[in-house]
Amino acid sequence: MMLVKSKLHSLWLLLLYFLYIFNISFAPFPYYVRTRIIFGVLGLLLGLLLLRPRVSKSVIYFMVAVLLLLVPCGLTFLVNGVFDAWFIQYAAQQVLHLSGAYLLVLLSLQFVKPFDLNRLFLFIIYAVALNNLLAAVMFIAPPLQDFMLAIQNHDELARTKLEEYLDMDFRLYGLGIHTFFMGGLLSGYSLLLAAYLLRKERRGKQTLWLTLLFLFIAITGLFIARTTLVGAAIGTVYILWPSRWSATFSRGAIKRNFLFIAVLLASMIFGVIALNYFFPEAWDSDIIGYALEFYIRMDQGDALATESTDHLKTMYIWPDSWRTWLIGDGRFNVPGGFYMDTDVGYLRMIYYFGVTGMLLFFVIQFVLVERIHRFYRDRHVSFFLFASAVFVLLLNLKALADVNAFFYLILWLAIIKRDESLENAKKGENL
Repeated sequence: MMLVKSKLHSLWLLLLYFLYIFNISFAPFPYYVRTRIIFGVLGLLLGLLLLRPRVSKSVIYFMVAVLLLLVPCGLTFLVNGVFDAWFIQYAAQQVLHLSGAYLLVLLSLQFVKPFDLNRLFLFIIYAVALNNLLAAVMFIAPPLQDFMLAIQNHDELARTKLEEYLDMDFRLYGLGIHTFFMGGLLSGYSLLLAAYLLRKERRGKQTLWLTLLFLFIAITGLFIARTTLVGAAIGTVYILWPSRWSATFSRGAIKRNFLFIAVLLASMIFGVIALNYFFPEAWDSDIIGYALEFYIRMDQGDALATESTDHLKTMYIWPDSWRTWLIGDGRFNVPGGFYMDTDVGYLRMIYYFGVTGMLLFFVIQFVLVERIHRFYRDRHVSFFLFASAVFVLLLNLKALADVNAFFYLILWLAIIKRDESLENAKKGENL
């Protein structure tokens, strides 16, 4: 009975993680009423009800970093005489996302025993795998895809892209923000979470299961957005990297790495053979051509590039004014597209509020990483945080990226468990 109850709790919590991660805006509600915002409001109310004598220093430091981000916003508005509130609403959203993560972690600790970092990562990985599976099913069942897209709201740019691409049948679309670049970010980052678990794992069956999950998300994520390759590459290096930055491997690590590589190679070989001998026409399909464009162009003797990377090169439009470099032009979007026709994350921030604002954008993430590291003083988490930082820095070469929503979950888990330990220690002293 207890096992059934635990499974049921895990199922509805998985649904909540799904809604939090993919930040869905359901029709007919307004576009800005997204699931993370709803969780955030509920989390704020819950936090006020459960208000404790002191607020965690980590939360205070985070709030200060968010408030500092508003300074270059105000400066660029005053100097340039324009008002584009994109990063102001971004700052407000970060506060609500933080409180939404608080709600989710509190529920997880209440209904899943024991709940730790490994369990948290598994919930996220399963949620991403589920959305990737749903995206694949939607692709082969167009009526389901039409229905799922109809019950959601999309911003103007995403809606225009969907209208343009849907009839082409060359990529998968998940629910919520799990489309285009963000779909690749979420799939790619879940691979880093899987890599973290694989590095710690020594049991053969669990290693095999995590490897299969890694492979499934990497392949299906590739059909959503090729940005997934960044997470797959970093995740693979992360898994195979020697322990303690040395060239030594333990026996358990050797077994894990051998199993991971064997499954990876076997799956790749089987996939190529299956396509060549059973579905040779698949190589000419738009969706295979899109996902495997790197491989196809290399096989044809072309450079290691895609149409997307070729187009990305044209988006590196550098500012020609020192004032823009310093405080920006105060613009993020223009009607029908991006300001200065660039989607590059670093450049969009520079054009909005200069290098100063861009640095403060990364200060928020640095604060989160530093506070998490204070709670988890072990090499596995340190390596994971380093891999996360590399992932974010690389993705901003393509578009604006952060993984704050995941950091909030990790931070709240550490804070709440620390507070519970302190309370239990006080109770023990009073006995």
